[in-house]
Amino acid sequence: MGARRAAVRAGAGRMCSITSTWTILAVQALGTDSLVVSLPGPLPLQAAVGYASAAAPGKPNEDFCAVLIPSDAAGVGRGVVLAVADGVSGSGRARVAAEATVRTLVRDYYATPPEWGVGRALDRLLCAINDWLWAENARYPEQDSVVCAVSLLVLRDQHYYLAHVGDTRVYRLRGAVFKQLTTDHTWQRRDMRHVLRRAVGLDRHLVADFADGELQPGDLFLMATDGVWEVLGDRSMTQILLREPDPQLASNMLMSAAAEHQAAYMGRNDSTAIVFRVDRSV
Repeated sequence: MGARRAAVRAGAGRMCSITSTWTILAVQALGTDSLVVSLPGPLPLQAAVGYASAAAPGKPNEDFCAVLIPSDAAGVGRGVVLAVADGVSGSGRARVAAEATVRTLVRDYYATPPEWGVGRALDRLLCAINDWLWAENARYPEQDSVVCAVSLLVLRDQHYYLAHVGDTRVYRLRGAVFKQLTTDHTWQRRDMRHVLRRAVGLDRHLVADFADGELQPGDLFLMATDGVWEVLGDRSMTQILLREPDPQLASNMLMSAAAEHQAAYMGRNDSTAIVFRVDRSV
């Protein structure tokens, strides 16, 4: 799905004006061209971004992801935001949790006070979303609770800032080293390895993980839901990222490979990937 400017549907029946380039990935989308965004700083960098998502056969897509590239001067100074979420519920409302979480994070981040800093801003937003989803679950106790895993990256001042809860994952490929930057918040028992112990909406008080690091030319990042990382494994994902340097084509290849392996996989997980590559500006 391509980028569109200004008016963004932020909820049923109302429009929210955002002076940014907003790219939303919805259901079963394969893009054709990578997005390219400049990253200001002492060493001018740029990032090329690709993304793709596909539902498991016979069900709606309960993943959601977004990329927000600011176009106004104030927004550019706050950085680029990328987010991926995986909703979980037995009531058919998991997509609502994933989409609401992602939309709120990427939209409201730019409205937080600049003096807060990235980490504090993301923590406040995640806690606010958690409060809302926790309250929604409490209102309908007869229904299965709705929660979601989410990972978010802010690219700013030649650094990345990471916020994470659940079992979505963020990886970095630097040279030949493929490193997972997030920790899965699941139970360690093998028979409970898919059960989240931390997620947005799961508990009254949310504890998220935060990290940051320097961006270097040549870095390749992957943000993925379990329909990609669990189905393919580190080796296959690394091979695809090394073989295909274009982020959009790499995202599409990850979706295709995940779909091929889903038949032999016991679960029925939706698959979503965001890939971005950091380069020197030309």
